[in-house]
Amino acid sequence: MGAYTDFRERLIAGYGVMSPQLQRAARYMLDHPDDVALKSMRALAVSADVPPSTIVRLMKTIGVNGYQEFRLGYQNRLRDMPASYAGRARQLQHRGVGGETAINQGDVVSGGENELIDEILHQEHGNLVRSYGADMRAALIAACTHIEGARRVFVLGRRGAFPAAFQFAYAYRLFGDNLTLVDGVAGTFSDQLRGMGRRDVMLAVCFSPYTNDTLQMVDYALAQKSTIISVTDSDVSPLARHASVNLVVSDASPSFFQSFTAAVSIMQALVTLLVARGGETALQQIAVAEKQLSVFDTYWQDQGPKRNNRS
Repeated sequence: MGAYTDFRERLIAGYGVMSPQLQRAARYMLDHPDDVALKSMRALAVSADVPPSTIVRLMKTIGVNGYQEFRLGYQNRLRDMPASYAGRARQLQHRGVGGETAINQGDVVSGGENELIDEILHQEHGNLVRSYGADMRAALIAACTHIEGARRVFVLGRRGAFPAAFQFAYAYRLFGDNLTLVDGVAGTFSDQLRGMGRRDVMLAVCFSPYTNDTLQMVDYALAQKSTIISVTDSDVSPLARHASVNLVVSDASPSFFQSFTAAVSIMQALVTLLVARGGETALQQIAVAEKQLSVFDTYWQDQGPKRNNRS
């Protein structure tokens, strides 16, 4: 086990019994590992909105000799990444200096809407890169294993998280017939969860600010001994703390509203892996679904140019 992985697991394991101030620092470190590698203790404390003394106390709490030892583990993690990613991480620290925005080609774009569009692109690309790290790849395979062995799969996403949940549900139903999309139509949340048990899986999507409905339904699923797979924004989010598998994605955005681009992409990746692992059975089920859709003439088809019969 590398130092970074060891330190990260210590932060997660001790998070529940930390003071609110220590939790704030720990969560920032978990959510922004590149900052730990690149910033001094004082600079990190400013970013995490805690005094430097909180960082010192946090190191003692998790049994690390000091911040420099902790930071070295994060620096080694960054060095082990592809050079292009490390470069982007460093660019992120200097981005926006003097009102200018750097882009990959080294040009400089400034001013109004054009600058904002560049920043959106930069953030969304960064969200995807950060979300598809080594931890995510292992977690995706673990999630596939749970879903493949489930009696039933319940998919849940409320408010802004609903599109990601629906994306998975819609695609999964083309090759699987054991899925329930928990959308609560006409107030039927409890009806849709009826009969959950230990052989079932709940795939839940939830980001800060965390929706109470989602957390309540996850608590219910846990009480029924069902397996929880979370798609969330932090290893220490209230959704992640009791999940068997955490698919932690980045949701940074220059907008007032967080981004769900990476969450939707991870759902697409999960479906793709399930089909790839599904063999001939999955292909047969998709063929049956396509045939059923054709009965209802679901999709428009170009019939080609019509012949002029008057000639």
